[in-house]
Amino acid sequence: MVIVIWGMVYIPHDKFARRARQEGFRARSSYKLLDLQRKFKVLKPGDHVLDLGAAPGSWLQVAAQIVGKEGKVLGLDRTAMKPLTWPNVRMVQKDIFDADMVEFLGAQGYKSFDVVLSDVAPNTTGVKERDQALAHELSLRVLDIALELLKRGGVLVIKVFEGPETPGLIKEVEKHFSSVKLVKPEASTKGSRELYLVAKNYKS
Repeated sequence: MVIVIWGMVYIPHDKFARRARQEGFRARSSYKLLDLQRKFKVLKPGDHVLDLGAAPGSWLQVAAQIVGKEGKVLGLDRTAMKPLTWPNVRMVQKDIFDADMVEFLGAQGYKSFDVVLSDVAPNTTGVKERDQALAHELSLRVLDIALELLKRGGVLVIKVFEGPETPGLIKEVEKHFSSVKLVKPEASTKGSRELYLVAKNYKS
């Protein structure tokens, strides 16, 4: 069972959910990004970060603390998010599938980013093949946006759901990044097919 309170996601009897409540994070997913940060140093102070599918804002909380006051974090989601009052965070309601995504960001002064993050997941249908296809479509869209907005040497983190398209996705990402890893953070739910693709050093 999942409980949502003011945009914050809780899973009762889950140690990461308890930690999230105690430490002020909006969701247990914070610890997935923190795990990736420990292993791969995907974020650094001063980075400009784009978080696609950012609701409820837990990855924004983590990223904002790491990049610090010299960095900037922009979170986009098609649903409205409870605001974060931190000065280095901005939250915008926008669907990543909107055709004008890159132009929209450029018009607001966002030309490029050091890091693109995405923990976005599809609305599941219960049909395995369909859900995998939807997840793959999301991953490809995030990749397309990242290739347009990342700076040379930049970092990309995408949530993927393991399926028949996953090897092809990895090969496509490897064309553009020097290092590509597929990992499962400790906080990922047991039995879940979710993995995280961590790509570093964008070749531009």
